[in-house]
Amino acid sequence: MSGFEKFCWYEVSGAQFPTGRPRDERFLNLGLLLTSDIHADGAIALEALQLVELAREGKDDLEEWLGNATSAYFRPDGVEITDLGPDPQTQHYSLDEVHASLIHYWKFICPSTEERRAALQEWARRYTMEYPETPDPQHPCLAHLPM
Repeated sequence: MSGFEKFCWYEVSGAQFPTGRPRDERFLNLGLLLTSDIHADGAIALEALQLVELAREGKDDLEEWLGNATSAYFRPDGVEITDLGPDPQTQHYSLDEVHASLIHYWKFICPSTEERRAALQEWARRYTMEYPETPDPQHPCLAHLPM
């Protein structure tokens, strides 16, 4: 289950920003990763989902995820997210909690089939740039991503 009741957009001086309503305070750091670090980039949400899947496969040497609001480590026993504020706090989440919240958020920032397909194409383009030996990458969540 997602750690968030809902996500919505709010407007400030003509610009729109995502925000989420966490189910409880424990999900605040995950909310920062979603709304600040991923923001409105569906391909970045897919990159984070890929890290969850790699951690599920047992990889424990994944590089630190470093955003503008959080730092995260994806490991087989879960994800540790630290906020990068003046008094950093670290919170641990299960891989299932992060996966469900990422899917929920991805559906929010990519509400249409066209936007979801475009995010997948952008993820594949970025992946191929980093790993040119994989000319046609398939996202590990493709079978269960809502399209």
